[in-house]
Amino acid sequence: MMPLIAILIDVLTLGGYFFQLNNGGPGVYLLGLIFQLIMTIVLLVILVGYHGKKYSGFRPEGYSYLTIRYGIIVISFIINGIVLFLYGLNYFRINDVVFSNF
Repeated sequence: MMPLIAILIDVLTLGGYFFQLNNGGPGVYLLGLIFQLIMTIVLLVILVGYHGKKYSGFRPEGYSYLTIRYGIIVISFIINGIVLFLYGLNYFRINDVVFSNF
């Protein structure tokens, strides 16, 4: 169930990105930053609170592979964390790479 929640959060944050892209402005960017922060925190709680199997049965020497379910959550958290960082750069006018050319 938690991987589906992570995918749903990804879809919501993608919708938030397109909302900001079409309705840009400092207030909208601040709301997008807050929304992304909340969703990233929710993903962190899901990541830490996941009780399913985290590693697959195939373990080569010195390394373990994540299960697909846990991998979806981890990748979702990493991508949303990077996007949160880029939103912060955009909001504080350090670099507008997220919404450039629009």
